[in-house]
Amino acid sequence: MTPPTKAFAALVAAAGLVLGFSGTAGAAAGGPSFGFAHRAVVAADGQVFHLKLAAGPTRLPAAGGTVDVAGTGYNRGQGIFLAFCVIPDGVKVGDPATYTSLPTPCLPGRDDKDGSSRRITDSAVGTPGITLPYRAGGSFLTTLNLRPEIKDGVVCDVDVKCAIVTRADFTATVDRSYDQYIPVSFGQ
Repeated sequence: MTPPTKAFAALVAAAGLVLGFSGTAGAAAGGPSFGFAHRAVVAADGQVFHLKLAAGPTRLPAAGGTVDVAGTGYNRGQGIFLAFCVIPDGVKVGDPATYTSLPTPCLPGRDDKDGSSRRITDSAVGTPGITLPYRAGGSFLTTLNLRPEIKDGVVCDVDVKCAIVTRADFTATVDRSYDQYIPVSFGQ
């Protein structure tokens, strides 16, 4: 796993990821491309979590590239998958009320050298190189290696729209409350 760049860390701080930013999803205008998403989740015990996700760059070369990703405010009691997936039909990025379908297909990420997905969890169970523990405040900071062909014959920006996604891990696959999307484009 490549460490996120210092420039990205500065960008996250400037965007207020740690202190909080407003809105549900978006991208910075001009300069390096950067995306963010935010939503509130109420856990079964009534505790409210303010999930914040940031990624950049979100415009990649035609062949793909590495994206820095940071999150904070996640429920440490619920593991998540961080992946690059097709945005399901009917999902309007930025409107969690439309997040009713599991984001799929996603880039395969089972090879620890691939770097196309991560599982973030405080559980001791996981695949070395893919599974990362949460940091303080339900936060994480990592990279994803993305390419436009999300599966054989399916290409982002040609056949489908794709995004960096968080979603509840396999312990709660049907739970859409942890779904967040940051669209990514290729060929820039």
